[in-house]
Amino acid sequence: MMVNGDMKNTNKIRNHHAPGPRITKAAALLAALALSVPVGLGLLLVDLLLL
Repeated sequence: MMVNGDMKNTNKIRNHHAPGPRITKAAALLAALALSVPVGLGLLLVDLLLL
């Protein structure tokens, strides 16, 4: 079973189609920060070691 296939399928709640899961702006911000902070620190460390 593929993850993207599950997200494309619509769910039915009380005979109404429910929208699929979507990422919120807050979750996108947290994901961006979680990725950028360690990468930035790693690049800073490499830069300091190459001086």
